[in-house]
Parts: sequence; structure tokens; C-alpha cells
Amino acid sequence: MGEGTTTEARAREALLRRCWPDGTRACPRCCAASPYALAEGRLRCGACRYTFHDFTGRWLNLSGLSPAQWLDLAQAFALEASTREAAHAAGISYNTAFKALTVLRLALLAQGADARQLLGPQTGLDTMFTGGKLCPAPAEPTGNFPVYGILSQGRRVFVDLVPELTVESVLHFNHNFHLRVARLGNILLTDRYKTYDALVLCGDERLPYHYLLRHQGHPFAETGCPFWIYASQRLRQFKGLSTRRFPMYLKELELRYNRRGEDLLPLFLDALCAQVPTSPAD
Repeated sequence: MGEGTTTEARAREALLRRCWPDGTRACPRCCAASPYALAEGRLRCGACRYTFHDFTGRWLNLSGLSPAQWLDLAQAFALEASTREAAHAAGISYNTAFKALTVLRLALLAQGADARQLLGPQTGLDTMFTGGKLCPAPAEPTGNFPVYGILSQGRRVFVDLVPELTVESVLHFNHNFHLRVARLGNILLTDRYKTYDALVLCGDERLPYHYLLRHQGHPFAETGCPFWIYASQRLRQFKGLSTRRFPMYLKELELRYNRRGEDLLPLFLDALCAQVPTSPAD
């Protein structure tokens, strides 16, 4: 274990309680109850003969972290530590922490009502895991840049994929209908669009930034947008912000904004202990 204070035994027990709340194990493949024990903590299903262990098929099993390292990393993440700070807290390398936090962000996204849509091919997240396993980092998609809508309702905010819109639509509205658009690095942010407070997307060098009208101010100069003020400050800390990773960060910030002031660690641990869908569309 690294520099965290969580003991391995206590960490394992804490995660086991979330994986098996009533203490009854079940096969992750066929869901039959009461598997029998084998050596070295393994279990075997009496119905389908599948051999597994307590964390098989769960998000926390997609990384090589021990239970104590997961708890230390998740605690640091709940406190909005940077990747480097979270790595130090868990006593692991930066690259290991980066991979583990990707798993955690995917796990959080997978718990949402819009998970099926966001984990589909339009966002590119469908290539990040398959068959219950995290895939090696693929090349960035060569197709369209997904457009997301920010919708506020009282003190809560929702970030939706807007599948009917493309980057060409946003540029068209900007150029021909004077929809104000601000560029923030690779991010494009618009003024209000229909019911949305704003549209937002993350591009790269393929995006024709020169096409934007030059005489506009910041879209929220007059009206303001509390969520975007909150989100933009935090997006600046992410290194290598990409089209594919953008929805993970947006949905993380949506959750943090809607749950601000709450202890997020229990929510993060529940997400890590949830079953990984066998395919992103599940």
C-alpha cells in the first residue's frame, strides 16, 4: 500500500459489502446463488461451472489496484485531487492512476439514465471497453464531433448528447444565424439554443475554427451560466482533453455540480462495485 491510511483487510471488507450487500455470493455469468469455494479465494458456480472471484466482472477489477489503493484513490478523487495527487495518495504511478480514474469515470457514467446513449458509437466511448475489459487506448475517432446540450433546472444541471446536431450545424447557426460561439482551447461553447442553456463540443485540429465569426463576445457575458463557470475552471486541469474523453469529464462535472456539498466517496465506491456491462450498449 502507498501513503494512504486504509488497511488492506478493512478496504477489502468495505468493497465486499458493496459488491454483496446481503452477504450472498452469486455467479456473475448465470446469476446462480451460493457458489462453492476453491483455493486462493476463487469461487466456482455449481450451475454453469464458471470460476470467478469476489470482484470478477466489476469495474474495480479493470485495474490492477488493490482494495486499499482503490479506496485511497477514490477518496482523493472525491476531494477533487489531480491525477498526480491521487497517484501519490494511493502510492501508485501516474499512468496507473490515470487508467484507474478512467475506469472510475466510466463506472460513474455507466450508472446514469443516459448511459446506453453515451456509451454508444456516437461518442466513441464504445471502443474503450468490450467484453467486460478495458481496451488499449484507441486512435481518436475520425468521424463527427458529438454535440452536447447543457440544461439547467433550478439548482440542478443536465448534460445531454444531442444526436441530431453536428459540428457543421453549430458552425452553420453561427455563420448564418449569428448564434454566438466562444472557443476555449479545443472546446466550442454556444449561447442559448432552444431549451438548452448552451451547446458544447470538443474538437481538434480537424475542426475549422477559422469559420467562426470573429466579432462575438463570450456567449455568457450577459446572462451567465453557473454550471459552465463551475465546469470551465475544472476542465482546465485536464491534460490532453480529447473528443472521446470529453463526455466522461462533462458527466463527472454534472454529478459533482448536482451533488456539491455532499460526500461523494460512497457514490464512487458503489459505481466501482457495479457490474461492467458485457458490451457498452447493455
